[in-house]
Amino acid sequence: MKVKLSELKEGYVLLNDVKGLTKHPIVPRDTVITNEIIEVLRAFLIKEVSVSKDGIEKKGAKNSLTRKEQAEKMSEKEDIKNKTTSIVNNTFQQLYLEAVENYKKQFISWQSGSTVDINMIRNIMIPLFNELVENPVNLLFLQNYVDTPKNYLYHHAIAVGIISGYLARRLNMSQGEYYQVTLAGCLSDCGMAKVTPAILLNSKITSEDFREIKIHPTYSFMFVKNIPSLSRDAKIAILQHHERLDGSGYPLKEKGDKINQYAQIIAIADVYHAMVCNRVYKDKVSPFRAIEILTREHFGQFNVTILKTLINVIAPLTINSHVELSSNELGKILYIDQNYPTRPVVELVDSKKIVSLMQEKNLYIREIYMH
Repeated sequence: MKVKLSELKEGYVLLNDVKGLTKHPIVPRDTVITNEIIEVLRAFLIKEVSVSKDGIEKKGAKNSLTRKEQAEKMSEKEDIKNKTTSIVNNTFQQLYLEAVENYKKQFISWQSGSTVDINMIRNIMIPLFNELVENPVNLLFLQNYVDTPKNYLYHHAIAVGIISGYLARRLNMSQGEYYQVTLAGCLSDCGMAKVTPAILLNSKITSEDFREIKIHPTYSFMFVKNIPSLSRDAKIAILQHHERLDGSGYPLKEKGDKINQYAQIIAIADVYHAMVCNRVYKDKVSPFRAIEILTREHFGQFNVTILKTLINVIAPLTINSHVELSSNELGKILYIDQNYPTRPVVELVDSKKIVSLMQEKNLYIREIYMH
């Protein structure tokens, strides 16, 4: 008979193998259920199993899994999750971490009154951007590099730069233009160096803090306005990157086509990366969830063409990725409908059940793991 995991008791005997990701079962048939076995099944999100109640007296029933075997079974699921801390490409990892560290040094010098060294920023960003172009799957996992929310600001600058540049490239801009967008994206928050340092570490942002933060695009523009190798569009984009098409942004509450294209690109990259990262005052969401929020809750604020470009960049990279659903179940993305790119078809790891998130609207993807 089939028994729900919540009703499973010691002494029952499995009638069938409990399957996992490998050819070997998580728990083989004829195993006598113990509390330890129940914990193994729970770790693999097993909902129900087929058992016999005649338990220990059943002939041929096997002893429970050894602790070593249990650890091996439980680690199978953990291996999937732990891949999020792995790196798709070691060259990209090295360049990215070096870029964050070098940007942090620059930021600290700005806090002390130094000017922006554009050649240093170019040397930080362009090799990293070129590596991303070769391995765009790294876009999916930029948030996993943020070691602590206190370092988020430095990671954010690097990530916004390369996301912005990549979107510009996909929008068929010239190399010169998408390099300018990359640099502008990286420098868009350099003015935060003029904000009271304690605000950057606060777990709660007060209305007074936010009034000060809202001045940072102006500070950023002041940092870059006299740099001859930055184009006028790049400088204006740095000033406008928090403006919104409906006029709800800051610092000037510009609307529509008064906001230049570079700024519209950086705005989307900025909000997207912020959403997928753990910050001092806010928890992260998955890339899929971030795109849904951008599309639905911020409708009218962002350029639709650029937003669709972000979707067309992110969604195809997730095919065959393992994901964790809001139900805590693990699954694998099988198919993405272009009409509903944030609601893919997923195969559940444990049950092999095929689930369409378009039909199961109460479910959403909480986390993406490397494939």
